[in-house]
Amino acid sequence: MTLYRDLIQTRVIGALAAAKALSGVLHSGLKGRLREIVIRDLLRPLLPVDIGLGTGVVIAADNRQSNEQDIVLFDRRILPPILLEVDGIFPVESVLFSIEVKSVLNATELRKSHDNAVAIDQFPYFSGTYDTGDIPQPQKCIHLIPAVFAFDSDLDGSGKTEIERYDEIRGGGNPTIKSFCVVGRGNWYWKEHNGVGSWQVAVTQGPFGEVMGFLAGILNTYPQIAESRCRPRPGHYFGCIRDT
Repeated sequence: MTLYRDLIQTRVIGALAAAKALSGVLHSGLKGRLREIVIRDLLRPLLPVDIGLGTGVVIAADNRQSNEQDIVLFDRRILPPILLEVDGIFPVESVLFSIEVKSVLNATELRKSHDNAVAIDQFPYFSGTYDTGDIPQPQKCIHLIPAVFAFDSDLDGSGKTEIERYDEIRGGGNPTIKSFCVVGRGNWYWKEHNGVGSWQVAVTQGPFGEVMGFLAGILNTYPQIAESRCRPRPGHYFGCIRDT
């Protein structure tokens, strides 16, 4: 176990060093894109071949579409995306996580991320189970998990935490963004048990333990999200599958 952890930790340290070097890039858009690549490159070796990573738009079969997502983690077995030269179009049923990458997390960027997450959370999901008459059956699937990964924060660490700031922005009820990682600050995730939820702090030993915890959370969680989706029919997006 120690060897495995050490190898992943070495990769994390190298990736974050590369991201830090990008601070000298003057074009903010290019800097952001390069840092998105850093995070994708951290995740890609840890995922099986049927789990993909991309950038693009999440869509629903009723023609809703999201804003552009920095990183989309999707399952090719559920529904195939349409991959273009740079970006992709991803059916919501196949998307397991959406990750927004921030160079510096501030209140404005956090509110944007929250609003984007709320919009996606309202997308309808087609059932992936059918009866013997080929009729879709009611199904409780786990929605995709919106997450935020930031290389830095404008909070100085002496006052409110990232989670306290997010709780002020989102108001009451359960949070829509359920996973946060800020390099050097911490990793938080929302956990529910018997209908009651609370923020948890992931603690991982060693340098950049918060990043290790963030990666571990994704790897621990995506299989059960994918399993809950079953096998929705691609024909829904072609308009040739009946609903009743």
